[in-house]
Amino acid sequence: GNGILDPATADLSDTSTLGALANGILFLDGTLDPHDPRDSLGHPAAALLRRAWDDHGASIAPKSSLRDYLRADFFSDVHRQMYDNRPIHWPLSSKKRTFVAYVTIHRWTAGTLRDLLADHLYPCQVRLTGEVADLRATRDGPDKTAAKNAEKKLGKLKPALDELAELIASVEQCAESGPPSPAESGAGGSCKPRDVDARYIPDLDDGVMINAAALWPLLAPQWKDPVKWWKELAGPAASNGPASAVKKHYDWSHLAMRYWPTRVDARCKEDPSLGVAHGCFWAYHPKRAWAWELRLQDEIGPSPEGVGFRIVEAPYRPPNAQPDGGDTSHRAAYLLAHALEALATVETEVLRRRRKKKAAQDTLVLLEAGLWTKEPRACWDLELEIIRKQDAEFRLLAPDEPASRAALLVATPGLEEARRELVRAAQMGLAFGMQDTGADTEADTDSDEGVGEEDNGEGEV
Repeated sequence: GNGILDPATADLSDTSTLGALANGILFLDGTLDPHDPRDSLGHPAAALLRRAWDDHGASIAPKSSLRDYLRADFFSDVHRQMYDNRPIHWPLSSKKRTFVAYVTIHRWTAGTLRDLLADHLYPCQVRLTGEVADLRATRDGPDKTAAKNAEKKLGKLKPALDELAELIASVEQCAESGPPSPAESGAGGSCKPRDVDARYIPDLDDGVMINAAALWPLLAPQWKDPVKWWKELAGPAASNGPASAVKKHYDWSHLAMRYWPTRVDARCKEDPSLGVAHGCFWAYHPKRAWAWELRLQDEIGPSPEGVGFRIVEAPYRPPNAQPDGGDTSHRAAYLLAHALEALATVETEVLRRRRKKKAAQDTLVLLEAGLWTKEPRACWDLELEIIRKQDAEFRLLAPDEPASRAALLVATPGLEEARRELVRAAQMGLAFGMQDTGADTEADTDSDEGVGEEDNGEGEV
């Protein structure tokens, strides 16, 4: 009608405008008669589907009802191919596709599977259980004709109820623990079992393939690829050597971290790009995080509100450990424990900016306090070194710089005069034509190693 509704702002239950299916779920109950409205096809939002089928169903599948076509043929014949095997509507299906629930991925939440159980599967099970009980009573009653008809209906309804129970058990497992091993489920192949049980929480950043892999038992009746993707995600059942020796992996995904946290955590320690993906870059690679933070403060610049860029990470929880303090605690700890190393990185960054901009740098502003407090003389000496290299004044500024600088000059008489002499000498050199061009000198090159080479290319992190 009026386009795609936004779940964040629209009233999806407003049936006056047809609304949208609750939780993005289209539940199809194959035990119902074609015109029985007791599943999602009876919802006002499905009126468009029913209308389209009335107009075109005869040319699409003349011997089928809308419900049967959607359950059995639509996904394989149309939707999966239309989206190049990365569909946006997933058919969670019972073994014989008697019960199918299409879920739209853009409305997936951590509670979608629970909603499917509570709103559709459990009520359907209650209804069928009651009908089976009524049929059994009729079958065992005195009316032979009615008993015969009841026996016939039981022959169809009881297997459907068993099929539904199997689907419910599978949905419950995927929702609360994770899918079983394909080998244990008769799907063939071998792969590592889950490290831990974990609730299914989809993440669109992981993409269709990864999110679908963890639902492979529910998708297998109509879509065979997710079980293959789960095996790839899990890794081989037995492997030797470090985790980094496995060339093809999906340990960058949030879902991999949920089910194999020990393996993924080990890879994060080896691979900075995985540390970035899982929010433990500062925890495991603080030197590199500090270098990239300084670089991106220059390349990205402050936000419109004037706030300088930081690599912000929420508290990270390694396997079998308590959560840490996130980027704030790791940054502070690094600057305290490795102040001289952090200052060497600052020098590298100043010289990089100088070469990039082909101009002397008069300041570099640290967003964090700590280095001037811990190593005031080293900060002072760094300023002098950069003045020598660029023949121009330079100051390293920080929240704790004014007080620490003042205290250093009081405690060490003569520092200020020596600095003035150095700056005068630099200015005299410029006056005699020794203009700074920003070109690399041997000293610059020696001191500017680190960010690009260390990270195996800028794109990695």
